[in-house]
Amino acid sequence: MTKSILTLSVLAMVGMPFAAQASFITGVLNITGTANISLGAVSFVDGDFLINSPASSQQGGFMALNGTTGTIDDITNPPEVTTPPGSFPPVSDFMTFAIAPNISFTFTDLRAGVDGAAGCSNPIPATNQLCTPDLPDQSPFNLQNTSTSTSTASFTIDGLEADSLNPGHFIPVVGTFTTPFTTMNFQQLLSDVEAGETITTPFSAQFAVSGTPEPSSLLELMMGIGLVGVSLVYRKKLKRA
Repeated sequence: MTKSILTLSVLAMVGMPFAAQASFITGVLNITGTANISLGAVSFVDGDFLINSPASSQQGGFMALNGTTGTIDDITNPPEVTTPPGSFPPVSDFMTFAIAPNISFTFTDLRAGVDGAAGCSNPIPATNQLCTPDLPDQSPFNLQNTSTSTSTASFTIDGLEADSLNPGHFIPVVGTFTTPFTTMNFQQLLSDVEAGETITTPFSAQFAVSGTPEPSSLLELMMGIGLVGVSLVYRKKLKRA
């Protein structure tokens, strides 16, 4: 009986983690699409994105997805979801993949921008000026003038990769979105957005997905059975001694 319990527990502890990892995709994912930037939202045109090709533009398991598409949800009220971290309700199926329908990204947090607000008040545009607006709330956007008449905006999100074939397991995801503005500096961009205009621009995004799936309660139960099995064997040896 003791041998049977021990055998079952060892198989459970060794086999379950590998089963949990079987369908997850790890590596680096690069996507492109078109977005509408406004004061209250980042909305993605047609709600979809393209996974870059060729395969060499991706890393790890995402190489097999090159050239395919996926869906992506809009992000509303960007300045409000950064403070405090974790206060934003997670958005399940924030991103899904046409060729891998079991895989999805859950959106958990939008990070605060890091460039500081000091450069935002400079009225004269110059190359390499930086700005993260902090009024009326802390913004997630990092703005940079790439010349006196062009700029970029970027923001970073945190999330979790979920696999419907392995419910209860997740892998951390960090993604950075970047949008170029080829006809305006960030001073003009801020002025237009604050005036209620919506700016349509292409975007690119890179996601790093790494680590092992977080254990589910079932795996924790199996590990508990394993400890019981080891304990029984140990107690039996003590009795014989």
